[in-house]
Amino acid sequence: MPLDVVVCLKQVPNPDLQFQVAADGKDIRRDALNYKTNGADEYALEEAVRLKEKFGGKVTALTAGPKRAEQMLREAMAKGADAAVRLAFDDPAAVDDYQVANMIAAAIAKRPHDLVLTGVQSDDYGYSATGPLVAGFLKIPHASVVTRVEVSEKGLKVWRELEGGDQEVVSLARPALLTIQFGINQPRYAPLPAIMKASRQPIEEVKPTDLGQSTWDGFRGPYTLAVRKVSPPAAKGHAEMIPGNVADQAKAVAQLLREKGFVRG
Repeated sequence: MPLDVVVCLKQVPNPDLQFQVAADGKDIRRDALNYKTNGADEYALEEAVRLKEKFGGKVTALTAGPKRAEQMLREAMAKGADAAVRLAFDDPAAVDDYQVANMIAAAIAKRPHDLVLTGVQSDDYGYSATGPLVAGFLKIPHASVVTRVEVSEKGLKVWRELEGGDQEVVSLARPALLTIQFGINQPRYAPLPAIMKASRQPIEEVKPTDLGQSTWDGFRGPYTLAVRKVSPPAAKGHAEMIPGNVADQAKAVAQLLREKGFVRG
């Protein structure tokens, strides 16, 4: 029962960095950033590769992003993806999930897909909307926040994480789309020989004309989501640095706790 699995990946700014607001106030400064694969997408990729290893078939890693995103796709191939596709969409700050999902769905529709996997949400915007929108455009069933997947000849049985730690078990026909939750597996590291091999593999580049539109704007919906303003969070308090040696610091902390009413005496 070989499976054709498409796993959607997103390249996001490294969250360990200190971000600065751009001059126009509508985005972060991106000139000095480095990027990584979106956290939840790492689990989606691992799940796709494990399904291929169990059932056979092919894993295609797909992203919509600028040229730099090809490094992420090569990492995906080094970890077990068989092919990579980049929609040559050069807007790194795109937040219109409708447009991005419409583009991705159009690309997936042109290739075999028994199963489409995405991460449960992105690290940068966290909307959790792209996956379900892709399923809607493809007109296939979907399940979100998936923590376990079982595949059978008749379809899929998946476990979904609900609030409070509860689990919901649902059955889906194939093809279907699943958004994968953190912790469903343990993502693997790529061995050096696989990294070297992936560096030589071709990456398919898709342009809007390949999907029947003159520009990527052709995939926009009737309403467009756009960022009006980006600002750092307002400071809610200030830290007090206590100088001196350890004994002096301990006395000062004890006095501060007494003044605040946390301890008596």
